[in-house]
Amino acid sequence: MTKIFLITLFLVLNLYSKDIKMEEIDISDSALVLIEYQNEWLDENSKLYKLMKDKKQFEDSIKNSKIVLEFARKIGMKVVHIPLILSDDYKEFGNGQYGLRAVIPQVKTWQGKNKDFHKDFAPKENEFVVSGRLGASGFAGSNLDSILRNNGIKTLYMTGFATNVCVESTFREAHDKGYNSIVIDDATSSFTKEEKEFFIKNIVHHFGTNISTKNFINSKISKDKKELVSGFYKALGKKDINQALSLVDENIQYLAVKETSPTLPELYGKYSNKKELLEFFTHLNEYYKTLDFKIQSIGENKNSVFVKGYLKYEILKNKEIYETDFMALIDIEDNLIKKYQFFKDTALLEYLYEKE
Repeated sequence: MTKIFLITLFLVLNLYSKDIKMEEIDISDSALVLIEYQNEWLDENSKLYKLMKDKKQFEDSIKNSKIVLEFARKIGMKVVHIPLILSDDYKEFGNGQYGLRAVIPQVKTWQGKNKDFHKDFAPKENEFVVSGRLGASGFAGSNLDSILRNNGIKTLYMTGFATNVCVESTFREAHDKGYNSIVIDDATSSFTKEEKEFFIKNIVHHFGTNISTKNFINSKISKDKKELVSGFYKALGKKDINQALSLVDENIQYLAVKETSPTLPELYGKYSNKKELLEFFTHLNEYYKTLDFKIQSIGENKNSVFVKGYLKYEILKNKEIYETDFMALIDIEDNLIKKYQFFKDTALLEYLYEKE
């Protein structure tokens, strides 16, 4: 009876895993986790690179990893890098007699520049780099769990090396710690094709699921609306107009206080696409200098975000200082700003602008 039950459970888990369709990625609680994208694996002169018997599988996984990382960065997904950084004398491993604790010191991998991230996968300033790791799992002795929980991450998309060693160890432990574990299977590699296939066919369905790079980059993306709007304002604050425009729809309807103004045409107006909005933002930077900007409250309903804030800036032509409370009503569609309406005290600004 027990044997029949276990066989049935195995079949159900296997079928369930295959039927899962990754239709939507919620980037507010998801992260891309890259495991060991360091020179020890990726430099052609390194020891581990040379040990890869299935070179095609390995090279394909590197190519797909680049695609996955580029996509994650494009959609604003959090990115977590898990390196293996050891002392040159491997003192962290003590007197290891078996497994990686014994083998790594014997073959002397992870030395010198081979510890460094490969140039194609170097972390960016806003990305997380795990520290303190001492085992095959990315969680072993590290701050990974704290990073994920502190940032509200629930779902992990994993890539890296080797599939059946460190990726699998991290994958298993993520499941046991309560995370949704997803491996992007063609963006990982084992030493042989058989090792990787065994993991995909026999291990994955017990602890999570697997998807392809193609499925990952074609998934529907769900963004937190308030985070989207905050990112828009943050980009404008840094005068990164291109980043701000990447968050708006191609045919955005943007109303800056009122449709027309004889005195302040460069500040007010209605704009109907990205090109017009680019000109508007460019003019703002030419005529005004922001001195202070605060979002005091932000709320949302199904498709809209409401913002209340404070704005203070200098009119560059006469050095007058203008400050006001403002309100913004922002409609979101397909994770982009579709309509933006901005309201503030217009009479005072027109008076100050005309003042000599």
